[in-house]
Amino acid sequence: MGSPRVMFVAGDPSGDIHASHVIAALRTREPGVECCGVGGPAMVAAGFEPLLPFEPFNRMGFLEVVRTLPFFLRARRLLVQRMREQRPDALVLVDYASFNMRLLRPARKLGVPVVWYIAPKVWAWKAWRAKVLGNSAASIGVIFPFETRCFEHFPARTVFVGNPLVEAFERRDAGIRPDLLSPKPSTFCRLAILPGSRRQEVERMLTPMVGAYNLLRRTYRQLRATVSVVPWLPRELYQAAGQTSSVELFEGPLEEMLETADVALVTSGTATLETALAGVPHVIAYRTSAISYRIYKILVRTQFIGLPNIVAGRSLLPECIQEQVNAPTLALELDRFLASRSTYCDTVRQLLALRHVLGSRRPSGEVAGLVMEAAGRKKE
Repeated sequence: MGSPRVMFVAGDPSGDIHASHVIAALRTREPGVECCGVGGPAMVAAGFEPLLPFEPFNRMGFLEVVRTLPFFLRARRLLVQRMREQRPDALVLVDYASFNMRLLRPARKLGVPVVWYIAPKVWAWKAWRAKVLGNSAASIGVIFPFETRCFEHFPARTVFVGNPLVEAFERRDAGIRPDLLSPKPSTFCRLAILPGSRRQEVERMLTPMVGAYNLLRRTYRQLRATVSVVPWLPRELYQAAGQTSSVELFEGPLEEMLETADVALVTSGTATLETALAGVPHVIAYRTSAISYRIYKILVRTQFIGLPNIVAGRSLLPECIQEQVNAPTLALELDRFLASRSTYCDTVRQLLALRHVLGSRRPSGEVAGLVMEAAGRKKE
């Protein structure tokens, strides 16, 4: 029996990072495992062979995807053709549901078992995906404990594998920063600005976020800002922010940036949960095109948009959406943390408690086990 061949599809930066750790765990178990498909630089560094360029997959919003629809149709055809020719022992689909759901049926027809890692948010919208995924996948690795209930009536084996962000903190042995629990209002000095990892996000979010910082500087003269720069996006997207003398552009890992942050402005997405688990109070912001937002409003069933609030089941952090994403509103919401030591410290404690809610399982190893199990079944 030869080494297993595993196809991965991870179409966004966070999926690339999470999948890279699964690949590393697979290589520990099976040094000769062959991994190919769709993925980014982190997966390549782990020993992955990309079949398509990564950047075009990194789109957001209905209109943006529609504009690049021919690329996605060609990509699907190529991946299905590769499955037909090589018959991989398993197909690992990492999040990215709008594209990955369309690979379930051809994989099933070809007899390729599917392991889905980071399930689509069927508890928020598109509940029909639970039935399709639950009936088509061999295994589903969910990253929030409450998600197992969404698939309990379907044959797919559904496992809470732990949360990859918690695992990342454990991997770095990142303890709790003592300065977060005993700050003095006069010492607040560093604002982290996280405008997103996609071009459209940065174009929409960076200007109002930097504007909010400039407003806060009128009251908090010691405040400085650091903007998270995504290395694969054009540097000119951040040019306006970099022209402010007290704003630093930072291309390093997010966890390193958060180590020195007192507060943050964060575009809704995975980064909000990572910022929360680091114990940094922040404002969650989200703005998309008017048409995309109208569609979301019709489809989305959840009360909150921010993952920390969703996991907690209550409003831990302020959320600014659409028209609320403007400099004055963002500054006003963030000021509640800067102006009150008690509010700040209470929020820190509630954010750090989320680590216990999410448990201590290591999803990289758990998902690697599901992949080897699926591959073994196929070879029998």
